[in-house]
Amino acid sequence: MAHSSGNDHIPPALLSPADLAARGIDRRETAKLVDRGRLRRLRSGLYIERDDEPGSVAGVPSYEAARRDFLDRTRAAARAIEPGTVISHGSALALHGLPLHGVPLDRPSATRHRPGGGSRRSSALTCWNLPVVGSTTVVDGIEVTSPARTIIDVARTVSLESGVCAGDAAIRRSLVTRSDLQAEADAARGRSGAARARALPALTSGLAESVLESLIRVILVLGGVPEPELQVWLGVRGGERFRVDLYWREWRLVGEADGFAKYGTGQEQIRGSWNAERRRQSQIEDAGFVVLRWTWEDLRHPRRIVDQVERAMRRQERLGLGPGA
Repeated sequence: MAHSSGNDHIPPALLSPADLAARGIDRRETAKLVDRGRLRRLRSGLYIERDDEPGSVAGVPSYEAARRDFLDRTRAAARAIEPGTVISHGSALALHGLPLHGVPLDRPSATRHRPGGGSRRSSALTCWNLPVVGSTTVVDGIEVTSPARTIIDVARTVSLESGVCAGDAAIRRSLVTRSDLQAEADAARGRSGAARARALPALTSGLAESVLESLIRVILVLGGVPEPELQVWLGVRGGERFRVDLYWREWRLVGEADGFAKYGTGQEQIRGSWNAERRRQSQIEDAGFVVLRWTWEDLRHPRRIVDQVERAMRRQERLGLGPGA
């Protein structure tokens, strides 16, 4: 089934030497435009128009600029791959519009339909050899591995965390179900990283609303902390209700993931959102809940996140809360 990636960003058109010649741009002029940064060569015989340097789009965060650049190179690779080969792994994630957390962006990826395994790398492409029949779809006119197959491939070859971040987003967007992920994980038995693939479906949830939230949840669950409820509405004094990211009901313990986009972009917007968030937390705490917060910086010390929650649970248990209360 063909579908669109759902990204708001409209990728620039790919231009071949024939396209440029139709505009009156010969090889010499093409080389000049590349030198000036007005054209960017994605691979042999394919260019895009650019007014900026890769990774430095005005007003766009660096990670988003890197994603767009990777998507451009993926689209160019799709024009050059041989019949029987489909875009896959991280490149398929990009085309599906799913998070690329932890995914290497140095070169696009594809899979050639061949039994067995292994891969080969060039400066422009990583190509895997694996069966793909029954696990492909079409996105924006490009044949790619299905969302479920893509997520499982990424979990196998990159990391479990990368797969869960993509899986959470895909479930939230109704691109996959846990059953779809389980079926692809079962089909991956015997391939490298199959153990990570088997662990992935149970760790995914369509309720996770950000990559940071997905990562925090994986750290906690793999660290042995009881699995929290997600996106729970809590009532406070005065009748207001607030939705929290993570919640351990028996301990009246709240966890909040403070990601990049939570507070907006401009200074005034960020200041207003931050003040509103402080008032919100104060009201939640006044209602008898304990609030823990984490940012991207906290991911550098995952054990500290687990220890923080366990300490908070023990404190609540001394107050008569917890599963035995």
